Amino acid sequence: MLIKYLRLLVAFAKAFAILWFKFPRASREQKLAHIQAWSRHVLEVMGIRLNIAPSSTFIWPNKTQLLVANHVSWLDVLVIQALQPCVFVAKSEVRHWPVVGSMAHACGVVFVDRSAASSARKMVDDVGSALHHGYCVAGFPEGTSSEGHDVSLFHANLFEAAIHRDVAVLPLALRYTDARTGSLCLKAAFVGDIGFIKSLHQVMGTSHLAVDVQIGKTLSPHGHSRRTLAHLSHRSVLSQLQALQA
Repeated sequence: MLIKYLRLLVAFAKAFAILWFKFPRASREQKLAHIQAWSRHVLEVMGIRLNIAPSSTFIWPNKTQLLVANHVSWLDVLVIQALQPCVFVAKSEVRHWPVVGSMAHACGVVFVDRSAASSARKMVDDVGSALHHGYCVAGFPEGTSSEGHDVSLFHANLFEAAIHRDVAVLPLALRYTDARTGSLCLKAAFVGDIGFIKSLHQVMGTSHLAVDVQIGKTLSPHGHSRRTLAHLSHRSVLSQLQALQA
Protein backbone atom coordinates (compact mmCIF):
# COMPACT_ATOMS: atom_id res chain seq x y z
CA MET A 1 0.00 0.00 0.00
CA LEU A 2 2.99 2.30 0.57
CA ILE A 3 3.73 2.39 -3.16
CA LYS A 4 0.09 3.30 -3.87
CA TYR A 5 0.31 6.21 -1.44
CA LEU A 6 3.58 7.42 -2.96
CA ARG A 7 2.04 7.34 -6.44
CA LEU A 8 -0.99 9.21 -5.12
CA LEU A 9 1.21 11.90 -3.56
CA VAL A 10 2.97 12.33 -6.90
CA ALA A 11 -0.43 12.62 -8.61
CA PHE A 12 -1.54 15.36 -6.17
CA ALA A 13 1.75 17.20 -6.62
CA LYS A 14 1.19 17.09 -10.37
CA ALA A 15 -2.34 18.44 -9.87
CA PHE A 16 -1.06 21.46 -7.95
CA ALA A 17 1.55 22.10 -10.63
CA ILE A 18 -1.17 22.06 -13.28
CA LEU A 19 -3.44 24.37 -11.25
CA TRP A 20 -0.71 26.89 -10.47
CA PHE A 21 1.29 26.94 -13.70
CA LYS A 22 -0.93 25.70 -16.53
CA PHE A 23 -4.48 26.71 -15.58
CA PRO A 24 -3.86 30.50 -15.61
CA ARG A 25 -2.87 30.35 -19.29
CA ALA A 26 -5.03 27.43 -20.41
CA SER A 27 -8.15 27.65 -22.55
CA ARG A 28 -11.42 26.14 -21.34
CA GLU A 29 -10.85 23.07 -23.51
CA GLN A 30 -7.32 22.61 -22.16
CA LYS A 31 -8.52 22.90 -18.56
CA LEU A 32 -11.18 20.26 -19.15
CA ALA A 33 -8.64 17.96 -20.79
CA HIS A 34 -6.26 18.35 -17.81
CA ILE A 35 -9.06 17.59 -15.33
CA GLN A 36 -10.19 14.51 -17.23
CA ALA A 37 -6.70 13.08 -17.69
CA TRP A 38 -5.79 13.66 -14.04
CA SER A 39 -9.02 12.08 -12.76
CA ARG A 40 -8.47 8.98 -14.88
CA HIS A 41 -4.89 8.75 -13.64
CA VAL A 42 -5.89 8.98 -9.95
CA LEU A 43 -8.50 6.25 -10.36
CA GLU A 44 -5.83 4.07 -11.96
CA VAL A 45 -3.36 4.84 -9.14
CA MET A 46 -5.94 3.82 -6.54
CA GLY A 47 -6.66 0.63 -8.45
CA ILE A 48 -10.29 1.46 -9.22
CA ARG A 49 -11.71 -0.02 -12.41
CA LEU A 50 -14.23 2.12 -14.29
CA ASN A 51 -16.95 0.16 -16.08
CA ILE A 52 -19.54 1.86 -18.27
CA ALA A 53 -22.65 -0.26 -18.86
CA PRO A 54 -23.03 -1.23 -22.54
CA SER A 55 -26.59 0.11 -22.61
CA SER A 56 -25.50 3.56 -21.42
CA THR A 57 -26.20 6.69 -23.42
CA PHE A 58 -23.09 8.26 -24.93
CA ILE A 59 -21.89 11.43 -23.20
CA TRP A 60 -21.07 14.10 -25.74
CA PRO A 61 -17.62 15.51 -24.90
CA ASN A 62 -17.79 18.98 -23.31
CA LYS A 63 -21.49 19.38 -24.06
CA THR A 64 -23.26 21.93 -21.86
CA GLN A 65 -25.62 19.96 -19.65
CA LEU A 66 -26.52 19.28 -16.03
CA LEU A 67 -25.31 15.87 -14.84
CA VAL A 68 -27.08 14.42 -11.79
CA ALA A 69 -26.22 11.19 -10.02
CA ASN A 70 -26.73 9.23 -6.84
CA HIS A 71 -24.05 10.02 -4.27
CA VAL A 72 -22.00 7.31 -2.60
CA SER A 73 -18.47 8.61 -2.17
CA TRP A 74 -16.03 11.47 -2.72
CA LEU A 75 -14.77 9.18 -5.48
CA ASP A 76 -17.94 10.02 -7.42
CA VAL A 77 -16.36 13.32 -8.46
CA LEU A 78 -13.31 11.60 -9.95
CA VAL A 79 -15.48 9.06 -11.74
CA ILE A 80 -17.68 11.70 -13.36
CA GLN A 81 -14.70 13.91 -14.21
CA ALA A 82 -13.07 10.92 -15.91
CA LEU A 83 -16.17 10.58 -18.08
CA GLN A 84 -17.07 14.24 -18.61
CA PRO A 85 -15.14 17.17 -17.11
CA CYS A 86 -17.56 19.31 -15.09
CA VAL A 87 -17.96 22.17 -12.67
CA PHE A 88 -19.22 20.48 -9.50
CA VAL A 89 -21.67 21.51 -6.83
CA ALA A 90 -20.40 20.43 -3.39
CA LYS A 91 -21.13 20.97 0.29
CA SER A 92 -19.12 23.79 1.88
CA GLU A 93 -17.28 21.35 4.18
CA VAL A 94 -15.28 20.09 1.18
CA ARG A 95 -13.55 23.47 1.01
CA HIS A 96 -11.70 22.56 4.25
CA TRP A 97 -10.60 19.04 3.31
CA PRO A 98 -6.80 18.57 3.13
CA VAL A 99 -5.46 19.11 -0.41
CA VAL A 100 -8.83 18.28 -2.01
CA GLY A 101 -10.39 21.52 -0.75
CA SER A 102 -7.71 23.67 -2.37
CA MET A 103 -8.01 21.78 -5.63
CA ALA A 104 -11.80 22.06 -5.61
CA HIS A 105 -11.65 25.81 -5.08
CA ALA A 106 -9.13 26.22 -7.91
CA CYS A 107 -11.34 24.18 -10.26
CA GLY A 108 -14.32 26.48 -9.70
CA VAL A 109 -16.46 24.18 -7.54
CA VAL A 110 -19.76 25.76 -6.46
CA PHE A 111 -19.88 25.39 -2.68
CA VAL A 112 -23.21 25.20 -0.86
CA ASP A 113 -23.65 25.97 2.84
CA ARG A 114 -26.64 23.81 3.70
CA SER A 115 -27.19 25.67 6.99
CA ALA A 116 -27.76 29.02 5.24
CA ALA A 117 -30.99 29.66 3.35
CA SER A 118 -29.32 32.29 1.16
CA SER A 119 -26.75 29.75 -0.02
CA ALA A 120 -29.33 27.90 -2.13
CA ARG A 121 -30.13 31.06 -4.12
CA LYS A 122 -26.44 31.75 -4.68
CA MET A 123 -25.93 28.15 -5.79
CA VAL A 124 -28.66 28.47 -8.42
CA ASP A 125 -27.11 31.70 -9.69
CA ASP A 126 -23.58 30.24 -9.78
CA VAL A 127 -24.69 27.07 -11.55
CA GLY A 128 -26.69 29.13 -14.03
CA SER A 129 -23.62 31.26 -14.73
CA ALA A 130 -21.45 28.18 -15.35
CA LEU A 131 -24.04 26.74 -17.73
CA HIS A 132 -24.34 30.10 -19.49
CA HIS A 133 -20.59 30.09 -20.12
CA GLY A 134 -20.77 26.66 -21.72
CA TYR A 135 -19.61 24.44 -18.89
CA CYS A 136 -21.07 21.08 -17.99
CA VAL A 137 -22.21 21.15 -14.34
CA ALA A 138 -22.60 18.10 -12.10
CA GLY A 139 -24.28 17.66 -8.74
CA PHE A 140 -25.79 15.18 -6.33
CA PRO A 141 -29.39 16.27 -5.65
CA GLU A 142 -29.88 13.79 -2.80
CA GLY A 143 -27.95 16.24 -0.65
CA THR A 144 -26.20 13.41 1.19
CA SER A 145 -24.34 10.19 0.47
CA SER A 146 -25.46 6.59 0.93
CA GLU A 147 -24.13 3.05 0.73
CA GLY A 148 -25.53 2.75 -2.77
CA HIS A 149 -28.48 0.44 -2.20
CA ASP A 150 -31.10 3.04 -3.12
CA VAL A 151 -31.56 6.65 -4.24
CA SER A 152 -33.05 9.22 -1.86
CA LEU A 153 -35.48 11.84 -3.12
CA PHE A 154 -33.88 14.72 -5.00
CA HIS A 155 -33.86 18.31 -3.79
CA ALA A 156 -35.25 20.59 -6.50
CA ASN A 157 -33.04 23.70 -6.23
CA LEU A 158 -30.33 22.48 -8.58
CA PHE A 159 -32.82 21.95 -11.40
CA GLU A 160 -33.94 25.58 -11.38
CA ALA A 161 -30.69 26.55 -13.10
CA ALA A 162 -31.24 23.98 -15.87
CA ILE A 163 -34.74 25.30 -16.51
CA HIS A 164 -33.63 28.93 -16.45
CA ARG A 165 -30.78 28.27 -18.90
CA ASP A 166 -32.75 25.77 -21.01
CA VAL A 167 -30.13 23.04 -20.52
CA ALA A 168 -30.81 19.30 -20.66
CA VAL A 169 -30.34 17.05 -17.63
CA LEU A 170 -28.26 13.88 -17.93
CA PRO A 171 -29.03 11.31 -15.20
CA LEU A 172 -26.54 8.59 -14.31
CA ALA A 173 -26.12 5.97 -11.60
CA LEU A 174 -22.97 4.86 -9.78
CA ARG A 175 -22.45 1.53 -8.04
CA TYR A 176 -19.21 0.43 -6.36
CA THR A 177 -18.52 -3.28 -6.60
CA ASP A 178 -16.00 -6.04 -6.05
CA ALA A 179 -14.51 -6.44 -9.54
CA ARG A 180 -14.17 -10.19 -9.01
CA THR A 181 -17.76 -10.96 -8.05
CA GLY A 182 -19.79 -7.93 -9.13
CA SER A 183 -21.31 -7.70 -5.65
CA LEU A 184 -21.83 -4.36 -3.90
CA CYS A 185 -18.70 -3.09 -2.11
CA LEU A 186 -19.24 -0.74 0.83
CA LYS A 187 -15.59 0.26 1.25
CA ALA A 188 -16.03 3.33 -0.95
CA ALA A 189 -19.18 4.57 0.81
CA PHE A 190 -18.63 7.92 2.53
CA VAL A 191 -21.35 7.67 5.16
CA GLY A 192 -21.82 8.17 8.87
CA ASP A 193 -19.04 9.78 10.90
CA ILE A 194 -16.15 8.63 8.73
CA GLY A 195 -13.73 11.42 7.84
CA PHE A 196 -11.96 11.98 4.54
CA ILE A 197 -8.55 10.67 5.67
CA LYS A 198 -10.03 7.48 7.14
CA SER A 199 -12.14 6.97 4.03
CA LEU A 200 -9.12 7.47 1.79
CA HIS A 201 -7.14 4.88 3.77
CA GLN A 202 -10.06 2.47 3.52
CA VAL A 203 -10.26 2.88 -0.25
CA MET A 204 -6.49 2.59 -0.70
CA GLY A 205 -6.49 -0.66 1.28
CA THR A 206 -9.23 -2.24 -0.82
CA SER A 207 -8.27 -4.52 -3.69
CA HIS A 208 -10.38 -5.20 -6.77
CA LEU A 209 -12.59 -2.14 -6.34
CA ALA A 210 -14.66 -1.20 -9.37
CA VAL A 211 -17.31 1.40 -10.12
CA ASP A 212 -20.11 0.60 -12.53
CA VAL A 213 -21.76 3.50 -14.35
CA GLN A 214 -25.13 3.45 -16.08
CA ILE A 215 -25.95 6.58 -18.09
CA GLY A 216 -29.54 7.41 -18.92
CA LYS A 217 -31.17 9.46 -21.66
CA THR A 218 -31.06 13.24 -21.44
CA LEU A 219 -34.15 14.95 -20.08
CA SER A 220 -35.45 18.18 -21.57
CA PRO A 221 -36.39 20.93 -19.09
CA HIS A 222 -39.19 22.15 -21.37
CA GLY A 223 -42.60 22.23 -19.69
CA HIS A 224 -41.26 21.28 -16.27
CA SER A 225 -41.10 23.02 -12.93
CA ARG A 226 -38.00 22.40 -10.87
CA ARG A 227 -39.94 19.89 -8.75
CA THR A 228 -41.26 17.85 -11.67
CA LEU A 229 -37.82 17.84 -13.32
CA ALA A 230 -36.25 16.71 -10.03
CA HIS A 231 -38.85 13.93 -9.74
CA LEU A 232 -38.28 12.78 -13.32
CA SER A 233 -34.50 12.81 -12.84
CA HIS A 234 -34.80 10.82 -9.60
CA ARG A 235 -36.89 8.17 -11.32
CA SER A 236 -34.32 7.91 -14.10
CA VAL A 237 -31.31 7.60 -11.75
CA LEU A 238 -33.16 5.00 -9.68
CA SER A 239 -33.96 3.08 -12.86
CA GLN A 240 -30.29 3.18 -13.92
CA LEU A 241 -29.18 1.93 -10.48
CA GLN A 242 -31.69 -0.92 -10.59
CA ALA A 243 -30.34 -1.88 -14.02
CA LEU A 244 -26.84 -2.10 -12.52
CA GLN A 245 -28.14 -4.23 -9.64
CA ALA A 246 -29.91 -6.70 -11.92
